[in-house]
Amino acid sequence: MSEAPSVRNRRPPGVRREQILAVATVMFGDSGFRGVALADIAARVGISQPGLLHHFKSKEELLIAALERREADSSQYVAEMFRTSSVLDAWLSLCRHNMENPESMRLFAVESAESMEPGHPAHEFFRRRYVRLREATAGRVRRDQALGRLPAELDPGVFAAELHAVVDGLQVQWLLDPSFDMAGVLAAYLDRFRCPERESR
Repeated sequence: MSEAPSVRNRRPPGVRREQILAVATVMFGDSGFRGVALADIAARVGISQPGLLHHFKSKEELLIAALERREADSSQYVAEMFRTSSVLDAWLSLCRHNMENPESMRLFAVESAESMEPGHPAHEFFRRRYVRLREATAGRVRRDQALGRLPAELDPGVFAAELHAVVDGLQVQWLLDPSFDMAGVLAAYLDRFRCPERESR
């Protein structure tokens, strides 16, 4: 009888790892990095803390893995959109995609705020992320300017930083009040920069 729980809880390594990441995403998003103990995450998953440490060596490693998991999903999604859509449409589509994944959105909102402290384990993750995303977005802005989709007078780097700030701010407002029309407000904002007569090119 004593062996039944361990047999019942046994999962393939990849399945268990994904289960841990999913639970950690919710718990870090709800309570922040310092508000959650590994023992709490393990208990929610239904395993022991040593069992969790078999997959992730520390709480810091687990946090970064959860953030990278969400970032990989967003990066893959937006890369595909960039191939077929304007930068404005790609960001609007990503906004709607994120609304279907509120737990991941909350994780990023909470941890990006916490990571402003230099000693936070995700500080470098977010610093590098924003540099990379600004550069990538600025490159797509330049492409759309060449195609006549965006005004030539826009500074690509400045507009990329502004776009990220607007999206992040709208996401916080939506997380606080899900009745807030985040996608609608973002669409109205982005429409100010379109060049309609050449948008279909």
